[in-house]
Amino acid sequence: MQFEKSLLVVTTDTNQKMLNQAVQLSKNFGSKLFVLFVVESSRISRLASLTHQKTDTLQRKIEEQGWELLYSVEDEAVENGVWTSLHVEDGNAMRVIKKYVETYNIDIIMVKRNEETKKIFVSSLVPVIGL
Repeated sequence: MQFEKSLLVVTTDTNQKMLNQAVQLSKNFGSKLFVLFVVESSRISRLASLTHQKTDTLQRKIEEQGWELLYSVEDEAVENGVWTSLHVEDGNAMRVIKKYVETYNIDIIMVKRNEETKKIFVSSLVPVIGL
C-alpha cells in the first residue's frame, strides 16, 4: 500500500507515543506528513464560560499548546528524515480536515482514537488510522 501524503490530526491530549507512531508510519510509507491542529472556537467559548477565563486568553493558550505539539512532531520527523508541513487552523474540525484532504490530496489520516474522533472514522473519504 502506498500513501504519498498523510495527515496527522493532533489534539491537546495527543501524547508523545502517538506522535512517534505517526512519524514512523510516515517513514515506513515514504509519505509527506502534514500535521494539523484545529482550534475550535465554539469549544473554547464553552470552556471559557465553564472555567471563568477570557475567551481570547484561552484561545491563545490552546494555540500555543498546539504549536508545541506541532514542533514536537517536527523534531521527531526531522530525526527520521520525514518531510513535514505544520498547520494550525481555526474552525470546525470535520470541515477543516475535509478541506485539508481535498486541498493537499491526502491519502490517509492518522488520529488519536477517542470519542471525539469517531466522526472522522465514519465520514472520511480516505483511510483513517487510529493511534
